[in-house]
Amino acid sequence: MNRRLRFLTAGESHGLALVGILEGLPAGLPLQASDIDRDLVRRQQGYGRGGRMRIEQDRVEILSGVRFGATLGSPLGLVVRNRDWANWTERMRVEPGGPDPRPVRVPRPGHTDLAGALKYGQTGDLRDVLERASARETAMRVALGAAARALLRDLGIQVGSYVRSIGQADAEDAAEVFPELFREDAEGLALLADATETRSLTEAASVRLVTAIQKAQGRRDTLGGVIEVVATGVPPGLGSHVQADRKLDGRLGAALLSIQAIKAVEVGEGIRGGRAYGSETHDPIFLAAGRLQRTRNHAGGLEGGVTNGEPLVLRAVMKPISTVPDALPSVHLGTLQAVPAHVERSDTCAVPAAGVVCEAMLALALADAVLEALGGDTMDGLRHGFARLRLSSRTAVGHVFLVGPMGAGKTTVGERLAKALGLAFVDLDAHLETGAGATVAQLFVTEGEERFRQREALALAELEQSNAAVVAMGGGAPCTEEAWRRMRRAGVVVALSAEPSELVRRVAAAPGGVATRPLLQGGEPEAKLAELLRLRQRWYSRADATLRTDGLSPDTAAGAVLGLLRALDGPLVRPSGAV
Repeated sequence: MNRRLRFLTAGESHGLALVGILEGLPAGLPLQASDIDRDLVRRQQGYGRGGRMRIEQDRVEILSGVRFGATLGSPLGLVVRNRDWANWTERMRVEPGGPDPRPVRVPRPGHTDLAGALKYGQTGDLRDVLERASARETAMRVALGAAARALLRDLGIQVGSYVRSIGQADAEDAAEVFPELFREDAEGLALLADATETRSLTEAASVRLVTAIQKAQGRRDTLGGVIEVVATGVPPGLGSHVQADRKLDGRLGAALLSIQAIKAVEVGEGIRGGRAYGSETHDPIFLAAGRLQRTRNHAGGLEGGVTNGEPLVLRAVMKPISTVPDALPSVHLGTLQAVPAHVERSDTCAVPAAGVVCEAMLALALADAVLEALGGDTMDGLRHGFARLRLSSRTAVGHVFLVGPMGAGKTTVGERLAKALGLAFVDLDAHLETGAGATVAQLFVTEGEERFRQREALALAELEQSNAAVVAMGGGAPCTEEAWRRMRRAGVVVALSAEPSELVRRVAAAPGGVATRPLLQGGEPEAKLAELLRLRQRWYSRADATLRTDGLSPDTAAGAVLGLLRALDGPLVRPSGAV
């Protein structure tokens, strides 16, 4: 299914553990167990889950592929241990033994029990099939998908989901109730959904969905539903139209349909399009604010198997859980007599949890498409090509944001770069000082760092809406997801860097020296700055281009940045006059 980012999972539902291998992650991606555990916890939530979720407390162990908090480029090895294994040590033992004193001989309609047993000749005990067929396996898919999500997030792609309906009960459409999140921040949309027990977007909708689940419980039945899974920040150009197996809509559909109990997938308004005119279905194109845009997104971000720069929107339809408490008729495979189907401990409704699994599979498939389109054995090597795709629908790059530590040259280089480009220059710190009537050092003392960061965020939001400029960002200003969404929407990001000793030398030589830098107080300046760099480098490293300014004059560095920007020009950029 995947080409560049390949994965395998292993393990049984009541075995010792689930194991996963993910091969193809570029080197240099920041990744920690906590990044993965967050999604494992999300998968275990949701109204209608069964008793198993009260036993398991899923946490990942990273076995390989990561050193000092960053990927190595070698396969990522993960394990998630099954706490319930303690109750199954004899019946699921690996060593020779058996037979199971309580074999499963009656298949459940809708489950893999019968088809798998007939395929593998295991009609004597269906547990040999159902243990692997169980949706418990999706815990490892979520773990592997969280690593893929980390890659996408680093590049500016966000993945999320929410529940549209359970049974006959409908919930609100994100495009109507939270249109900005729906277009700009799919992960924020998902976290909003997580706040309700059914992963719908409003409490009123959640009440309706809970009522539907309770009705199913009352009749000893199960329920399915519809999940909408979304990706924002997706650039044009992923997938291809040239061969059937390269079309991304087919690959995304396969990824979602591979999830247990998912029986149908819709891309955009695909079903509606079968009942409408072409003029009502296709998405008009217009040029505004220097970029090609759409008036709507019925295509769900895909045309001809290729992403078009709009959000990806897919809907996955989940059938009801196959283990129906009021058991359906079946046949005992030993006696061949008609009997009620086998009943395992299970959920009434797993639709909310399935949304998190859908996110994982979309992340894995999208990350694979990114790597197929751009290659990249390292994150640094991947970012330049990704930036070109992101900017390909623009007639100009827009704002130029310079990020990096204090002393890297953001102001001195930025002033010269702005002159060469014919743009205004904005120093974010100076802009804040003018607005507040106080220096940055004074603001830190009187208001504290948290309030200062809030001022930075508001100033960046204002700049995003202003005419294109070269913007020298404060050292901590780009250290949030919101800041990166704004910078990428508005333009291009260039990181400037230098050795800590050189950075301190430049800071000390500037007017006011080290005394004007609150974060360098209370210790040896070079050590303090080195620690700041360690904490912030994962943010700086996201830049579209990076330049080391050691040994470069401001004019030389500005010229080098100009060259980096020219290399990012897309096909719609028109050549200008002399620089």
